[in-house]
Amino acid sequence: MPLTSYCKKCGRDVPVRDRCPDCNAKLPASSVRLAWCVEHLPVKDWMCWNAVLRIVLPVLALTLLMIVAAEWLLGGPEAAALLMGGSLLTALGGLMIALLAALLLVFILQGEDLLDCVIDSAGLHVQQYLQSPTPLKLLLRLRSPRLMEQVDSEGLLLLSSREISWKAIRRVQLWPEKTMLLLYAPRWWMRLSVPCTPFTWDDALGFIRDKIGKRKDVILPPECIQVAPPKPAKPKRTKQLSFEDIQEMLPPAQPIPEEEVPDWTRSDEQPGDFTPLADVLEEIRQQENA
Repeated sequence: MPLTSYCKKCGRDVPVRDRCPDCNAKLPASSVRLAWCVEHLPVKDWMCWNAVLRIVLPVLALTLLMIVAAEWLLGGPEAAALLMGGSLLTALGGLMIALLAALLLVFILQGEDLLDCVIDSAGLHVQQYLQSPTPLKLLLRLRSPRLMEQVDSEGLLLLSSREISWKAIRRVQLWPEKTMLLLYAPRWWMRLSVPCTPFTWDDALGFIRDKIGKRKDVILPPECIQVAPPKPAKPKRTKQLSFEDIQEMLPPAQPIPEEEVPDWTRSDEQPGDFTPLADVLEEIRQQENA
């Protein structure tokens, strides 16, 4: 039951309906939310690597550029070319390999954590909990060991709480293979990655369509764009035909041959050969008197 309504009075999720089944409190439309939990292993999550490398790689590139530029200014193009052909690139490559090996070791020792994800009317929220924390795991996550005092009865420790509002989102990317949402604010900086499950993926996309699917200031994939239903076509107004127009549309009348005229239409009397009604009545009256 990932799609639920949150009752503030009870402090828990209930099935989507108008009123809470326990306290009968009214549940507004804004109380509907999508909540789920996923187990997270940093060493297997590309977003953890990306969070470090997108800072380290530009720093290394800028360092290389500054060294080459300084050598160019001091010794000219020949000195810069000699530096590039020497041990500078080898040293930077070795430094990069050592950094990746250190990151791998750190991510392995960090251990597994738990991500509590929620999508509601305000935005997207991700809370990270550390399972069975130790001082070493906290140090490797750049947290103080004093946080061990905040471990709850289930052995979970809240490490971080990240969120992004619907108004702040400027770009959305989808990673269907990993069932992951990538949210950017501004468009060039990824603010939050939300891992979904196969059971919540479609509902999450539906939430995005409902909240920002019509906004023109957000870059959205086709799956998240809300398509407006086609407007019914207005019936065309037909011109009212006059009697003269109808006559012009009819073919000219053709005379009917005498042999084709039905017998019941034939009459031997001429148009003027008829007995007046008064004479007929007088004849009937005379017959009654006789």
